[in-house]
Amino acid sequence: MESGENMAVRTKETPELPRINISRAMQSLASKIKSAVRASRKGKVLLSISGGIDTSVLADICCRAIGNDNVYGLQLTQSYSEELQVKDGAILARHLRIRMRMIDITAPVETLAEMLRVPFHGEEAALRRFQIMDRLRMMLVLDIAEQESMVHLSALNRTEKLLGLGLLCGTFAPVPQPMAELYKTYIFEIANYIELPEQIRIRQPSFELWRNPAEGSEPREVIQEIDKILYLRTEKKLTPSKIKRAGFAPRFVSAVLKRLDEAKALQ
Repeated sequence: MESGENMAVRTKETPELPRINISRAMQSLASKIKSAVRASRKGKVLLSISGGIDTSVLADICCRAIGNDNVYGLQLTQSYSEELQVKDGAILARHLRIRMRMIDITAPVETLAEMLRVPFHGEEAALRRFQIMDRLRMMLVLDIAEQESMVHLSALNRTEKLLGLGLLCGTFAPVPQPMAELYKTYIFEIANYIELPEQIRIRQPSFELWRNPAEGSEPREVIQEIDKILYLRTEKKLTPSKIKRAGFAPRFVSAVLKRLDEAKALQ
């Protein structure tokens, strides 16, 4: 049996995701990146760098595909950003030897929150601010990409896509998304394979636009269990009851599948 904390996500060992050939996955990503750059006729890429796993993996593969001289980073920070998050972005830029610009968006976020009458405290207020930031980030990165004649590539992954962890005018904007068919679990594996700086590889994922369905459990473990449920439901077509019998905690399965259904309804 698992420890008390982990009982929130499973009752016994759960099935594993199918293994991927990481080398082939990287080749596929590189091919998609090159195709997007060719289609844009711009030659250079602008990435929104958060210092997290997804944007870091995308930045690394971009450098391998088109050269680091053609990859630019934009880190949009605000007063809610963790200090380590800001440092990790700088660590990645030095590791890949790419140029990066940093912009503090605290003031415009607060101005928009005030205009939209968003309360300052509370869980709902925090979610609304994250929504505002998601939209504002995309507006800024697209505007700067246009000014500098670059193409913006999104680091959206399959996990986020299925769960609706983004907004139509934000993360889900219609821009090239090379990693959109990769579960986040696979992105963790690629990050280890390409040996990103350890500080970035061990950083825990965040739940900005959806409350962690298993509070108290390690976020990375939660994501890995979510990916298994998503795979069993969307690709293996298992019923919720069969998924629960596979070793997942029933309440956890219900929370993930409810979010999945809600995301489908909005598409």
